[in-house]
Amino acid sequence: MKAGADRLRPTWTTLPPSLRAQIVSAIGGDFVGDEPAHGGFSASYAGVVTTTAGNAFVKACAADWHADSLYFLREEMRTLAHLPSSVAPRLLAAMDDSVGTALVIEAIDGYHPGQPWTTEDLHAVARALRNLSSTPAPLEMPRAEDRMIPGFTRWSEIAADPHLLEALPHGLSERTPQLLRIEDGFRDALHGDVIVHDDVRADNILISDGRAHLLDWPRARRGAAWIDLPCLLPSIEASGGPSCEEAWAVFEEHEAPPQSVLLPVISAFASFLWYQQALPEIPQLPGLREFQRAQAIPALRWLATLL
Repeated sequence: MKAGADRLRPTWTTLPPSLRAQIVSAIGGDFVGDEPAHGGFSASYAGVVTTTAGNAFVKACAADWHADSLYFLREEMRTLAHLPSSVAPRLLAAMDDSVGTALVIEAIDGYHPGQPWTTEDLHAVARALRNLSSTPAPLEMPRAEDRMIPGFTRWSEIAADPHLLEALPHGLSERTPQLLRIEDGFRDALHGDVIVHDDVRADNILISDGRAHLLDWPRARRGAAWIDLPCLLPSIEASGGPSCEEAWAVFEEHEAPPQSVLLPVISAFASFLWYQQALPEIPQLPGLREFQRAQAIPALRWLATLL
């Protein structure tokens, strides 16, 4: 499973010169070079920029580039300004003007898990999610139920679409009345007051000295503990790691609740993936639908075992 769009990200030199100058000024010193990041589903530049004074991880987008990428940079800018360093990398500087938008973030020297997934990496991520699930969310953060509904509640649309419904595997097409009832409990399952990342997957994690650092925060929410977990595990299984059930057992060692407690979230995320993978490809993000389809397969299999 590819964890990114099938295209190269924009290079450092394609950014407007004045935006590059602001970034280098924020880091200090003179520009030395950059190490571009790969993967992810964004049309913005991303990479570690090094100067004679140090380095930082930079995300940047010209004002006339992909509108959604600009939106997510601005959302992450607002989020990182309120998150503690125990949860997220430090925001060193941010700029947003008529030329473009950029974030200058603490650089972390680590590796992405999942190549392949190891038990040690699963435990590291479990510790990070346990920390997240015990950290009160800033009051400025939007509530999960206000941002994840209706996007994550797609069983009604699936039930009304003969093509999506008939193609459901594992006999799930016959269980749609039950799935619709479960969907009714999704709002209550999301409600809470801790930090929710809402996009935890391997390319948004760096492991350094046994600690999993969670990256890429534009979708952060205020919600219930552990609701990131059901949205992570299908990507682990899809990339050749342990099954969702096997991985969940590791997270239960770190205080995750039983699977049944988060069944509405498991069901909702499966509906989201199945609905989204059938949508037309986004020209700026080729490969996104394939990525969602690869996760939908284990998510639906997992859901069928829990019904």
